[in-house]
Amino acid sequence: MVRLVFVRLAWTLAILLGVSFTAFMLMRALPGDFALAAAGTSSVGEEVMAQIRQELGIDRPLIEQYFLWLGGALTGDLGNSFVTKRPVLQEIGPRFVVTFQLTTIAAIMAMVIGVVTGLASARLRGRVDWIVRIFNGLSLAVPNFVVGTLIVLLAGLYFPQLSIFGYTPFLVDPLANITSLLLPGFALALAVSVTISENTRAAVLEVSNQDFVMVARAKGLKPGAVLRNYLVRNALTPVITVTGLQVASLLGGSILVETIFAIPGMGQYLFDSITSRDYPVIQAIVLVAATVVVLVNMLVDVAYARADARAKS
Repeated sequence: MVRLVFVRLAWTLAILLGVSFTAFMLMRALPGDFALAAAGTSSVGEEVMAQIRQELGIDRPLIEQYFLWLGGALTGDLGNSFVTKRPVLQEIGPRFVVTFQLTTIAAIMAMVIGVVTGLASARLRGRVDWIVRIFNGLSLAVPNFVVGTLIVLLAGLYFPQLSIFGYTPFLVDPLANITSLLLPGFALALAVSVTISENTRAAVLEVSNQDFVMVARAKGLKPGAVLRNYLVRNALTPVITVTGLQVASLLGGSILVETIFAIPGMGQYLFDSITSRDYPVIQAIVLVAATVVVLVNMLVDVAYARADARAKS
């Protein structure tokens, strides 16, 4: 197990290095002038522009710029925002907490909806199976930003007393904090729950035909005991893996959902940074999001290997 952790950790570091290099080079490949974006106006002289380029370090060779940026990132210095002039790390920190809360609530919702509908579909079959499959098909066909927009319109029309937009910090009002994240969390969770539901259905159907389940039924165990102790326990292992892999989808979907519901998270900040060409912030958010996704995937790999000895090889 220790060897597996070290191998996964080495892969994680290699992936993060590749992501950081790709994100940095893609930012430099975009049309436009970094110095002009940092100056915020085009009515500056060449001497001032040259001074800005020197201060930003973009007058140096590209590969030297990358290693300087990487060295700063390793020490917690991700540069300063072109818009606010503040350190990027200070700008991202509070927004990361908001996005972490939103994705956590969305992940819990997706897992509950997916497991319940998948179990119902596999165990009850017939009409319930058809209803769940149609529901999953519709949920998968409608993008999360359309779901979010529909929720805003319907909630505003039929439940005007509800607070749809905005975010309340947890330390100010814990109940209002959770309430403000329920609707965007549902919009974010719906598409991910389809993947979990379909995997749960397939896993339960496969495990149902295994010999140990048939033996348990032949012994006369109650259906509830067979479901809890034999079906769910063995079927949920691949479901947990799928849920962990869907974290990337939740982080990606949060960009539009946070913008629709006016939640001051990392996704909305990324959207604003792209429109204002705030390159240091874009690079930092890509690196932070990639770090979260890769670490979660590593933890899922380790947990799966611990649950199933065959995965260690």
